[in-house]
Amino acid sequence: MPDLPSDSAKPKIANILFWLGMGFYLLTRFIALDKFPIYFFSDEAIQTMSAFDLINRGFRDVQGNLFPLYFENGQQFNLSLSVWLQVLIAWLPRSVWLTRGLSALISLVFPLSISFWARDFFKSKHWWLVPLLISALPAWFLHSRTAFETSLGVSFYSLFLFFYLKYRLKNHRYLPLALLFGACAFYSYAPLQLVVVASGFALLLLDWRYHLEGKKSLLYGLFALVLLSSPYFFFHLSHQQALSTQLHLLRSYWLSNIPLLNKLGLFLGKWLQGLNPLYWFFPNQTDLIRHQMKGLGHLPWFFLPFFLLGLWQVLKKWKEPAYRLALVALLVGPLGAAIADIAITRVLVMLVPFSLLIFLGLNQTLEFLLHKKILKNLPAYLSTLATAIFSIWMCWYAIVKGPLWYSGYGLYGLQWGGQQLSQKITGFKQENPQTKLKLSPSWANNTDIIMRYFLGDPLPLEIGTIDEYDLYYQELDPNQVFIITPDEYNWLVQNPKFGQIEVLDSLEWPDGRAGFTFLRLAYAPEAEQIFEVELQQRRQPEVNEFDLLGQRVSITYSRLDLGTIAHIFDGDNTTPLRTFEANPLQINLDFPQPVDLQKVTAMVGAPATRLSVAISLAGSGQELTFSETVSSSEQVRPISVDFGAAYQVSQLTISIESINEPEPTHVHLWELILE
Repeated sequence: MPDLPSDSAKPKIANILFWLGMGFYLLTRFIALDKFPIYFFSDEAIQTMSAFDLINRGFRDVQGNLFPLYFENGQQFNLSLSVWLQVLIAWLPRSVWLTRGLSALISLVFPLSISFWARDFFKSKHWWLVPLLISALPAWFLHSRTAFETSLGVSFYSLFLFFYLKYRLKNHRYLPLALLFGACAFYSYAPLQLVVVASGFALLLLDWRYHLEGKKSLLYGLFALVLLSSPYFFFHLSHQQALSTQLHLLRSYWLSNIPLLNKLGLFLGKWLQGLNPLYWFFPNQTDLIRHQMKGLGHLPWFFLPFFLLGLWQVLKKWKEPAYRLALVALLVGPLGAAIADIAITRVLVMLVPFSLLIFLGLNQTLEFLLHKKILKNLPAYLSTLATAIFSIWMCWYAIVKGPLWYSGYGLYGLQWGGQQLSQKITGFKQENPQTKLKLSPSWANNTDIIMRYFLGDPLPLEIGTIDEYDLYYQELDPNQVFIITPDEYNWLVQNPKFGQIEVLDSLEWPDGRAGFTFLRLAYAPEAEQIFEVELQQRRQPEVNEFDLLGQRVSITYSRLDLGTIAHIFDGDNTTPLRTFEANPLQINLDFPQPVDLQKVTAMVGAPATRLSVAISLAGSGQELTFSETVSSSEQVRPISVDFGAAYQVSQLTISIESINEPEPTHVHLWELILE
């Protein structure tokens, strides 16, 4: 084995060791890629499926727009570049290995850019160690083996910073390239948008003198910036609610009704949490289990001293651009996550500055020991061996032991079973071609996307729960087979409405417990009577009291299954309520003190809707009735009833009916405005 690079070593040896390290890194990404992580999440499947649908629509979105920038994931537009990259493989037979493999291959640019940063800008003789160091980061090992867009964003962000340094320290002509990769990071992952923008502003201010030195390149950079950012602004001009919807789904405190100073305090606290070494170097109880390596911190604890030493180096040399940029990346890294809450997927970009600082600390240690003649190259040998052994152990630990790390395989845990259940369903259907399968969606997010990924179109089954058979008596087809979770099975065997449960097959979880059960159902003889009693109970309205228009108001309303009655008076169009089954939705308000009213406005959803309002006049008790109708629409929109004059009202009865939709159905109401 050749000596590791030293002052007298040839660069060729360092290059060989570097590419061996890159090969080792790639091996630890690809080995058993479809086996770990043990789940295949809907956020991975939707990347390929969105690309597949895009190709089939002639590169148009569902609205018919050519070459769309953003794609929907659930209720939000938060997918962009990741989908376009999956177009490269979406036309091939689908496999977990391919979908994840593309992301893992792109992740190579992370160790590549950090290595060249260490070589060209830190001038380190040990730059070739970087791929091994990054291979040994548990958080990156896990997430670079998935198709989550967060790892894609980290890779492009590292390129953005590297090419910015090329611009800053080598040649002005690198600025457009730096901006291009910054845009790639920006469009890869939503929480990175603030990080990229904050990085850009910080570098604009810190290096303003240098920017002005190359006026021609600065103009090219401004042109590139306008060109790269224009799709984002055009998108938000036509989707003005997209950002607020995303913040609402993240439950961001920025949308809450608290003072601005409190919001800034929360933001500062979460930003500091993202910088906390305890969060990074030791196991935590805050992140979801599917985003953790059991028993390990997101970074190895034995890297903590090197990180602190590297941080000291950066603070001492902050005036040098290469060191200053590492500090900037460290400080802006948690900003995107701090808008909502800290989670490893949202702060994964912190691995870029952490890798730089850990390497600086390790490099300084090796430089110090290298001057101890008796040790010579031994510390570098040991560092190489130690990081390689830890990476190999971590890979073995994940692939062999990972299936048994956690016992939560369902919705609030690992969401295991997409690939395995699809194989089981295929085999069951071949053996029982006459059966009609109904799969419960309660074990994972966006189950339909996962099943489409593995089973193709059209789906050979229906996605739905057994709840509909528990709410209303209906005929049970003897060929209907339900696929349910353990919690649903335990609930089913205790339900008096069902008298016969015939188990046909099952799929075990990795720990040997029953995971999915294939079964037929039949009602108990007394089921119809139970249904009738429950239906009468559900038709009883709910009664509540609420502070409204300066007084305590008694409110009677149809039974709900989503939201609360307070949601329609909170001034927030993102918090609807929904009837359990009633159509129309009936709301009755009794005012202890009469109120002046002239107009009632309801924010309603897609169906054609009729708003009827009856008012009881104070004093006379006379009742007046008003009604308006709106046709169907794709947008939440207002429907108003104007009384033509202001009346003193003691009682208000409101009826919101989804026209041509018989009961049982869900009637949605976003807001009710009394004027």
